[in-house]
Amino acid sequence: MADNQPKGDIEFRTPSRAGTLIGVLLILAVIVGYFFYTKPLGADISVVEDDISAKTGEIEVLKQQIDDFESAEEELGISTEVQKLESLRAIPANMHQDEVIKDIINITETYDTGLKSLSFGEGSSGYEGIKSLRINASFEGNYSDLVSFLEGIEQNPRIFKIESINVQLDELDILNLKRATFSLSMEAFFSEEL
Repeated sequence: MADNQPKGDIEFRTPSRAGTLIGVLLILAVIVGYFFYTKPLGADISVVEDDISAKTGEIEVLKQQIDDFESAEEELGISTEVQKLESLRAIPANMHQDEVIKDIINITETYDTGLKSLSFGEGSSGYEGIKSLRINASFEGNYSDLVSFLEGIEQNPRIFKIESINVQLDELDILNLKRATFSLSMEAFFSEEL
């Protein structure tokens, strides 16, 4: 026997260099592939995280607005849907200048006054989130019409604030009738859109 090795011993061979090189290359390919695959996902994740934090901020603002509205409802004693609708009609969400004109014309027709002139401008309400539309108008009627007209303005669902009244009385000798020309400066309110 030329072999001096005893039977049953395990023989170890040295690994080939080609197998080691292929293993190292496969590991490097997996690492490079991992980074190329996960790098764009990391950017997407940061975009989603930024979006989530922005939406969370918006949610907090909306929650604060809801709390403000609920406390205002409590303070004003608004509990029913009818009361909520009435308060929304009193200070609507937008200017709706055409509705203001319709309201004024309806009041003049109801209380037998004649609308002579009407002009609009931007007013200042002094309240946060509330804007106003300044209205200058002149009307003609008798003195009792003036009082009735002012009551109609007061009873209108939309809030009007009368800043000034200028009244001129003329007496007609023919019919012994007193006619009044009155000019009003008033404001109609509306809330800003969110």
